[in-house]
Amino acid sequence: MRCYNCGKPPMYMVGPEDQQAPLCLDCYIRWNNVQMQQREMLQREINYLLADMSAMVGLPDMSPKYPESRTIIHTGGTTLNNIHVTNSEIGVLNTGTIQSMDGTVTILKSDGNPEIATAVTSLSEAIIKSAEISTNQKNQILELITSIAEEVVAPKEKRKTAVAKALLSELSTVLGGITSLSSVWESSKQLFEQFFQ
Repeated sequence: MRCYNCGKPPMYMVGPEDQQAPLCLDCYIRWNNVQMQQREMLQREINYLLADMSAMVGLPDMSPKYPESRTIIHTGGTTLNNIHVTNSEIGVLNTGTIQSMDGTVTILKSDGNPEIATAVTSLSEAIIKSAEISTNQKNQILELITSIAEEVVAPKEKRKTAVAKALLSELSTVLGGITSLSSVWESSKQLFEQFFQ
């Protein structure tokens, strides 16, 4: 089975039950973003129509509204204990993903996995500093690494090894052609593969 959109190995099935299409992680993220934008557009339309109806009948608008979604642009410093990121770099990246990864690295260290913690830190910092990757790609790659690291810290009985291996394969495809990251990725990949054997 292949991703309906790009031909990579799929991880998700989307669409109506009788017409589901397989999607890889990248295409699923894009598809999900489109779904969220459509929902937000419909919510804005509903809010407008409710306010419009109140105005027509001359009554105060007391109907419940969907909360407005706000884009947060982070400009200040972020406290990270393991991953070193400059203010200029943090401003264009998903701070939630980086903070989540930083917390996961702390857990890896305390759980007795210092080698994997170091690998996640080195790989993340190399990706953040890389000039070969766009900001969008950096955010997607960091999400993949965070998901793999979360599987490492999960209890053994709840660990999704097949998902972790699929994520590793996806990362290999994405990072394989990036020269500046090849050496740090190869050493990190070996550690992850040994862990998920």
